[in-house]
Amino acid sequence: MRPTIHAVAKRAGVSIATVSRLLNGSTRVSAETAARVRRAIEDVGYLPNASARGLAMSANGTLAVIFPKLSGPFFSELIRSAEASARETGYHLLVYGDSSIAEDAQERMLGLLATKSDGLILASENIGLDYIRDVQRWGLPVVVLGRQPDDISVDSIRPDNVNGAVKAVSHLIEHGYRRIAMITGRRTHLHAADREAGYRRALYDHGLPIIPELVISGAFDEESGYAATQLLLRRRPVPEAIFAANDEMAIGAMAAVREKGLRVPADIALVGFDDIAPARYVHPSLTTVDQDMYGQAQVAVQMLLERVNGSDAETETRLVPTELVIRESCGCKDVARDVASVV
Repeated sequence: MRPTIHAVAKRAGVSIATVSRLLNGSTRVSAETAARVRRAIEDVGYLPNASARGLAMSANGTLAVIFPKLSGPFFSELIRSAEASARETGYHLLVYGDSSIAEDAQERMLGLLATKSDGLILASENIGLDYIRDVQRWGLPVVVLGRQPDDISVDSIRPDNVNGAVKAVSHLIEHGYRRIAMITGRRTHLHAADREAGYRRALYDHGLPIIPELVISGAFDEESGYAATQLLLRRRPVPEAIFAANDEMAIGAMAAVREKGLRVPADIALVGFDDIAPARYVHPSLTTVDQDMYGQAQVAVQMLLERVNGSDAETETRLVPTELVIRESCGCKDVARDVASVV
């Protein structure tokens, strides 16, 4: 198998970005490091790809970001946050949906990103590790947003989903609710798994049983939240409260409760996750967990620009704290609309 830039970086004890900069003629690599990289190139027998090296030399003040979809309130807010963070640092932002990264189009998209951007924020779980490795081989700095990929050295940032869910469910328990249901996301989704883990931890910490029939899978959209709540309302006894793994499912759940002739929170309390803009405007206003989308985007841009500007630091995963935003749907009737409180 032909030696890769990864093998060179590992042999020299430097980052892939450092090897790429040296190959591209950068003067930002120290003489000692450059000598070590050149020895590693000779030792492993690496032959740089001339076309990839040429493409990676582009520097145009633009960052790229790939999202799983370009619609919906959550990703709309995240895109706005990323764009604002990039603009504050003097960069433009190119936004792509991951439908552009079909397997047969990856090489074309890699070339496009390498020529049009200085770095990539990858915010889609639908993109596999092979694509990330390819991006790194092309010398394009990359930061992964929302997950921590295994078996690959890459900077990443994600919200503290587990503790956010613990705060949400613990708040319901402190209200006196004991039969608490959960609408999860897809179990293969990291956010869904972490938030369910937080739900289970909160019940365990308070000595409450986990009732399997009260845990229903959703798909992070309003329709699945509505459908899951219809199932939960057939359980006997009916749940006293529902924790939805995101706000869109919580809003769907609210509609299903209302359609059944029940009230939130008088009959069933409800808590979501994400704190999207509609959460404060539905009635009753939605208690939820703020995962600080702007803060995540800001840190992702900062981490990426550190790599673009030549940082050789070890890759890291940064965990962004989450905050419980208490409104009305949990039963806090005296809380003013649109006022956040930290647990």
